[in-house]
Amino acid sequence: MGICRLTKKDVEGILHILGGIIQVIGLFTLVPCIVSMYYNENTFLNFLIPGLFFTIFGFILKKITKPRNLKLHHTMVASALAWLIASFIGAIPLYLSIPYFSYVDAVYESMSAWTTTGMTLIPDVEVLPKSVLFWRSFQQWIGGVGILVLSALVLARSGTVAYLLYTSEARQERIMPSAIGTIKTIVWIYVLYTILGALLLYLAGLSFWEALNLTMTGICTGGMSISNHSFPYNDFAKIIMIGIMMVGGIISFSIHHRILTGKYFNDIQTKYALIVITIISVIISIKDKVPIIDSLFTVVSAMTSTGFTTINIGNLSTLSLFLIIFLMLVGGGAGTTTGGVKIIRFLVILKALWYEIKEIIYPKSAVIHEHLNSMELNYKIIREAFVVFFLYCLSSFLTALIFIALGYGPYNAIFDAVSFTSNIGMSLGVVTLKTPLIGKIAGIVAMWIGRLEVIPVLVLFATLYLKVRKIIKNRNL
Repeated sequence: MGICRLTKKDVEGILHILGGIIQVIGLFTLVPCIVSMYYNENTFLNFLIPGLFFTIFGFILKKITKPRNLKLHHTMVASALAWLIASFIGAIPLYLSIPYFSYVDAVYESMSAWTTTGMTLIPDVEVLPKSVLFWRSFQQWIGGVGILVLSALVLARSGTVAYLLYTSEARQERIMPSAIGTIKTIVWIYVLYTILGALLLYLAGLSFWEALNLTMTGICTGGMSISNHSFPYNDFAKIIMIGIMMVGGIISFSIHHRILTGKYFNDIQTKYALIVITIISVIISIKDKVPIIDSLFTVVSAMTSTGFTTINIGNLSTLSLFLIIFLMLVGGGAGTTTGGVKIIRFLVILKALWYEIKEIIYPKSAVIHEHLNSMELNYKIIREAFVVFFLYCLSSFLTALIFIALGYGPYNAIFDAVSFTSNIGMSLGVVTLKTPLIGKIAGIVAMWIGRLEVIPVLVLFATLYLKVRKIIKNRNL
């Protein structure tokens, strides 16, 4: 019943949150101005003007509205809108700086960056101004932590609101007792690994510019490259990037915290991820005669939703592509920057199916304790896992149908649809600059709903639908 009661105070509370988020995004948009000035590029005003405008606009919107005691579904509405708004704002510098881009192209590129998907419409990234390349990398780096999460930290939101913003962005882990404490811990871990990753890549022979950008897009499992060949570097750099991708996409922030504080940990997600990565890497290497380092790189990149590639995935066998689709759908660990259904949910589904079979086989008098490792499997946990898995499959299916209707082959359409929905970035070339508008919009929507794990977007649509229906009903009375 609560979702039907979107009062004026609720709307004001949502606008107050959005005002703060717009203000923060405006501030983020100003950062590439430093890069533009350093390299003496003519893109300075392309970032300065929208950055200042939205910083001021967000500040004003925040001031003229009041904070309200909102519920989770209200912050989910704010979350869904915030990611759209971020993409619309982030698109402006891209639209102004890339001559052949339409605004929809720029929104596609921006949504791909914010959601850490890594899809791109740019045929030659190496000719772009460095400020534009940095903006793509920076958006991904921010998106890996979460726009609302960082906004809650920058704006010093209260504990309750910070927790709701944290939860509405598809995050559940509590590292510290308070939400703000958890967010601060995540951010310092994230920054620490970014610094370490950039240093290691620099020592591997990359320039500081390459090392910084690739670490930002690797640690967030985003995968946007500053090279036309995604990751054309030596084997030592590949090994380091595999480590960076696994740190960002397999091991949760809570486990990182335990590692860095010297505490014992036993992570079931990491254990099963390593087993799957090893098996599938060997299969692809043998089946397609791919060097094991490139096979491992591709598998880790797919599972962690990073999207970096060192080989032409279009040349892989049908079996290998199918395995990659499976990896993209499952995704990485919960509590990480990765996309997809998440390993822990997939394990819950497998365990639930196993226990269902056991109940049929075992005598009725048998007592079966349903658990996964040390976690008790109750109805809520199992239902949530199945619901999210179903929604990801449904979203991928509907996106694939649109691509098939546009004339693309079913296999290519399914591969790219799963990649969009799971925020992976690997592509068989379905969406390009020449793709019809509906195809680009389908990609934008798929990336958007995938990053938020579908539910907040459904809550937004349900809220709008019920509000419009109520307005129409009142007018007819």
